[in-house]
Order: sequence, then C-alpha cells, then structure tokens
Amino acid sequence: MEKLVDSAVSLVEEGRLQQAVDVLQQGITLLQNAFPDSPELSELHNQAALLLLFGNQHQQAAKHAADSLELTQQHFGPTHPLTGHRLLRLGTVRFASGQLSESQPLLAAAADMLSKQLQDPSLSEAMFYLNLLVLTAADSPQAVVNLTPALQDSMKHMVSTLGAESMIVRLALSAHSKLAGAALDEGLPQGEAAFKQHIALQEIQDSNGPELGLTLYQLATTYYAHDMLTDAGPALQRSSTIFKSHYPDDHDLMWLCKHRLGMICAAGRDHRSAMKLLNDTLQHYQQQQPDHPLAKEAEMGLAMASIKALDPRMSAADRTAAVEEGLQKMKAALTGMAAILGTQHLLVTAGSRYLAQLAVMHNAKLPHSK
Repeated sequence: MEKLVDSAVSLVEEGRLQQAVDVLQQGITLLQNAFPDSPELSELHNQAALLLLFGNQHQQAAKHAADSLELTQQHFGPTHPLTGHRLLRLGTVRFASGQLSESQPLLAAAADMLSKQLQDPSLSEAMFYLNLLVLTAADSPQAVVNLTPALQDSMKHMVSTLGAESMIVRLALSAHSKLAGAALDEGLPQGEAAFKQHIALQEIQDSNGPELGLTLYQLATTYYAHDMLTDAGPALQRSSTIFKSHYPDDHDLMWLCKHRLGMICAAGRDHRSAMKLLNDTLQHYQQQQPDHPLAKEAEMGLAMASIKALDPRMSAADRTAAVEEGLQKMKAALTGMAAILGTQHLLVTAGSRYLAQLAVMHNAKLPHSK
C-alpha cells in the first residue's frame, strides 16, 4: 500500500492529480476484491479523499472520506485516534463544500479524540478549521484580529511537522483565503482585517512566496480602489519585491505591479511617474488585446494624470477646457472598462470614484458617455 500511495504522491508532485486519483482508485478496487475486510482500505479511501479535496472534487471526496471513516470505525472503534483522523478529513471536506453546520460536529469530535495527541499535526488542523468556523461568524474587524494568534499557532505546527508545501497546509490556506475574500465583500474594514490575517498565515508558510506576493498585490489594489493610497504603496512595493525574486521583468505579474503603481501615482500626486509607467503598460496591454481592460484603465489613468499636470498659469478658459477634455477621456475609458468587466467591478467603481473626485475638485460637471 505504501508504494501505491507513494506513486500517487509522485503523480501529484508532477501536476497529474487525476492520474494520482485513478491510481488510488485502482488500488481500492483491487484490495476490495482480494481483501474486502482489510483495514488498509480505509487509508486508501482517506488518501483518495485528500487528493480529490485538493482538486476541488468535493462530492467524490466526501464519498471516499465517509467510506474511510466507516471502515476505520469498524476496525478500530469509535474513539481511536485513527477514527479522529477520518472524522477530521470528512469535516474538512464538508467545510470546503460550504456545509459548515455539518462540518462543525465532525471537526469538534476529531479535536476531542486527538486532544491528547499534542504533537499530532491533525490536532492543529482540526483546531485551525474550528477557528475558521468561528471566523465565519465574526461580526467586526476586532473579532477577526482576535482569532489570529490561534490560527497562527495551528499553522506553525502544521508547517513544522508536515512541511510548507504539504497539501494539508495548502488546503488550510486556501480555505482561509476564501473566507478573506468573502469578508471583503462584507466591507473594507472586515476585509482588510481578514486579508492582513491571511498575510500573517502565508508568512508562516513562506515569507517570500509568490502566493504571498499575490495577496499583497490584491490588498494594494483594494487600497487603491478605496482611495487609501498611502497604504496601497507599501503593500504594492512589497509585492513587487517578492515577485522580482521569482520572475523576470517581463512576467505578467511584474507588468501588473508596474501598472498598479502607475494608477496609484495617477490617483495621487505623482503625475510624471504615472505618465511614464502607464504609457508603457498601455502599449503592453494593447499589444495583447486592443480592448484589454487594463489598457482601458491605463487610458483612464493617463487622462487623470494629464489633468493633474495642468500648468497653473493657464488661463481659466483654457484650464476649464483641458479639464473637461480630460474628464471626458476618463469617462470614455471607464465606459470601456465597464463594458468588459461589469459596472460593479472593483476597478470600475474605483475609476468612478476618482472621476467624481476630480470633477468636484475642478468644479466641473461629470461628463456623459458618448
């Protein structure tokens, strides 16, 4: 059985998840036919459940996890630590599939059974998910922050015992990431607290990992969209530094950072840097696709920067005309973005905010779409 599991793990490491599941399924079928009462069947079902969970195939994962639990209970009894492991796996599958009320008793029972196994990473995994359940009910940013130490403790133990790249660690971080995204949908204060918590957990896994860089980029973009430019800059700078250690200058993520920095400069007071950066990203994204949404955003940013670059010595009439032209260009680019991304997209609502701000600042009317 160990060779079978090792073979499946090797396939996963090669990115061949479905083949790994197929190998385990073949092993289950062979063992079932030859030794239908073998306790090793429970472990094969458990491994299949984990792989399927990793592949977001929740329904199939739940079936294997339930079969594994049933077989383990038959062979080892309802209170054995192995039964706790199986309850845990079924609980994590239920959690991942959004069945939170079904996952809670499974995870609580697993934690109780494993409570004396202090060095067992499964206990930390169970506690991590139980705290995620508490996080789903958090009703304030402080309630989110209060959970951070316990989540960090569990993550540290899982990483130290299982390894930073283990499927269990990555699944736990993925589960938390989804909750952070949902928290952001509830509002910026809650979402910011959850994102910072996610960053703290990612730093335990890899303080220079590209996944951390991506989260920092997302946070920087969120700050930009809410006109929190002094917070956006440092988050983006750290994201870019991480990406630079992994990717060449022409990588897509490096272009994303360059583009977002240009938009932050345009929304702020550095119109010179904005024009240089956004002219580059405009050309880059237009070459990819003439109607690329980030090309449209670059056009909007360049129009915004052009208004801020106006010479204060201009006559009032010339200045008014230039502002109106810039606002019209911003509106046209924003309309193009909305047609591609939708009117409620974060970047579209951000553009609308900055357009309205400039109109008020220059005592101008908001332009209508042409």
